[in-house]
Amino acid sequence: MKTFKFFVLSGMFICMAFTTVLAQDAKANIKAAYESLNKRDYAAFTKLVTPDFVEYAAGPEPIKTPGAAIEAYKIFFAAFPDLKFQIQDIAAGMNGQYYVKTMVTGTNTGPFYGLPPTGKKASQTNVDIIEINSKGLATSHWSANPNGLLSSVGYGSMDNPNTAAITGIYDKFGKGDLPGILDECTDDVVFEVHDNVLYAIPMFYKGKIEVSEFFKDLTAKNQYTKFQPWRFIADGDDVIVLVHVEFNNLPTGHTYNTNYVHQFKVVNGKVTNFKGVSDIQQPEPMSK
Repeated sequence: MKTFKFFVLSGMFICMAFTTVLAQDAKANIKAAYESLNKRDYAAFTKLVTPDFVEYAAGPEPIKTPGAAIEAYKIFFAAFPDLKFQIQDIAAGMNGQYYVKTMVTGTNTGPFYGLPPTGKKASQTNVDIIEINSKGLATSHWSANPNGLLSSVGYGSMDNPNTAAITGIYDKFGKGDLPGILDECTDDVVFEVHDNVLYAIPMFYKGKIEVSEFFKDLTAKNQYTKFQPWRFIADGDDVIVLVHVEFNNLPTGHTYNTNYVHQFKVVNGKVTNFKGVSDIQQPEPMSK
């Protein structure tokens, strides 16, 4: 009986020792992963995660594969070039999960999804949840407060997932991707346009076919030299955007410099209504 107890206890100690080694390796790899991001060493980061790595904190939808996650990280690093992670503590949880307390610091000196930089410095304490497999590689990452840094510099509207849908539409507009814009709208979408520069009276477009004709007419008559969304205000299904625009009106040959207020309603990830209003009541061209 004593021999049996000895082997049981020995097995328990060996198991505990093996688990401790695995935990130490996992923590070392977690530290190395954060340091690789601090150094912008993406090759090193890729070696510390699995090929099916999932990032849950860098976008409105889960981002799959290391390459796609890195591209999302680059957007944040462009907005905060001096962004740094400082690990304060790592605690092992259940089923390969590790809780990582970090201090994140950075200065917003670059644009973020078209938003102009605020120049503000920010620091935030956060808790990340990282899942580690038996080889010590990260399989996924969550964050308790993924948009905390953005909110602290004035990008609080990014907390609303509908904002991401609208920034995606502006990105597609800049690329001339009309099918992509229409894919983000419901079949019965309604566009309402109040713009004395472009039209003598308010214009209404119902359904994707009419909205498609609006965009075709818009791009045929105007050549945009600047299209800068600079302020997002999001509340529930509504996203309001202030946009600065400079464009050449081809039929008249005039160049305009104006601001717009765009109001979107987004339901289940799709735009159902849009209203655009120009601040020019009596349009005056900048030049001829």
